[in-house]
Amino acid sequence: MTNQLSDVTYRLINATKQLVAFCDQAKTQGWVAIDTEFVRERTYYAQLGLVQLALADDVILVDPLTIDDLEPLWQLIADPEVIKVLHSGGEDIELLAHCAQRTPQNFFDSQIAATMLGLGDAMGYAAMVAQFFGVELDKSQSRTNWLARPLTPEQLVYAAADVYYLARIYPQLLEQLVATKRLDMFADECALQIAKRTTRTPDDLAWRDIGNAWQCEGQQRAVLQELAAWRLATAKAQDKPLGFIVKDAALVDLARRGPQTMSHLGGVQELHPQAIRRYGEAILQAVARGQARAHEDIPAPMPRLDFEPGYKVVFKKLKAEVKQQADALALPAPFVGSRKQINELFHWYWFSDEALKRRLPTPDLISGWRKALFKTKVEALLLPRP
Repeated sequence: MTNQLSDVTYRLINATKQLVAFCDQAKTQGWVAIDTEFVRERTYYAQLGLVQLALADDVILVDPLTIDDLEPLWQLIADPEVIKVLHSGGEDIELLAHCAQRTPQNFFDSQIAATMLGLGDAMGYAAMVAQFFGVELDKSQSRTNWLARPLTPEQLVYAAADVYYLARIYPQLLEQLVATKRLDMFADECALQIAKRTTRTPDDLAWRDIGNAWQCEGQQRAVLQELAAWRLATAKAQDKPLGFIVKDAALVDLARRGPQTMSHLGGVQELHPQAIRRYGEAILQAVARGQARAHEDIPAPMPRLDFEPGYKVVFKKLKAEVKQQADALALPAPFVGSRKQINELFHWYWFSDEALKRRLPTPDLISGWRKALFKTKVEALLLPRP
């Protein structure tokens, strides 16, 4: 194993003209390896610090803080005719979609490919490079400040290596996917990941993602719904993480207590005094809106599933079905259907009416390539409810 990165060469570009020329080359080649470096510590939206792009024989580092016009890059990201190769690219897709203000198209995720080919489940990029090339990457720069300028030589080499090797791994993975007749399944899985990362939850459904939301009953759910929608809208408007506005535990406590005055807010243990000063009035208004909601407009419950009659028995059967199908495909069972993905089925079939289903993404296990494997058996187990 060597950590020698002397073969990694790159160009740092800071002019739109250079970017246009590279994007034109990528269109001619038909694919491009891509990675991003970003900072997301005190903001709702990740802050783009660097974009790395690689062709078969060229690596460029794009500085988004100095290039005036990144439109050629955004067009490339959305071009369905050009394959964008990345590794474990969920966060990259989310970031690029936000920056480009359009839906990314045609991504090839090398981590998903490695899993489908049996090379390693959820394999990290460094492990993949080591397996293919016997090179040990230095990951010490991964948590550095990518918004600071100038970037250090160590940061630049680290960033370039992330796409230099990826561009050389891609043809090998593609060849193996074709040889094993898994390219269609793989493409379907990549498309699913794009959809999951670019589909935005409506503000009024944000409460469903809050831990312990099941503790809220009746009118409390309407209050939690109002609070969660307010928090999400505020976090986006102020570009702050959700927890910087109000923590999940505080939202649940607020919904259950239903405070009426500013002094009542002080009794909410998880609600920081600074949050009361900044958002107290808005919080009380959200509580009041929820408490005034008509009974027919209260959202359906999101129960704690392991408290539900019949859940454990059916879950065990679904898990066994996933394991059986995964074994037949020689894939890891959690990749085919994780606990979270199985639980999505219960919320979909047992606790969602048709109107709500139209606003929620269809569960993974009954969509895409998994649909043919599971939908009939899933509905036999879940419908009618035991």
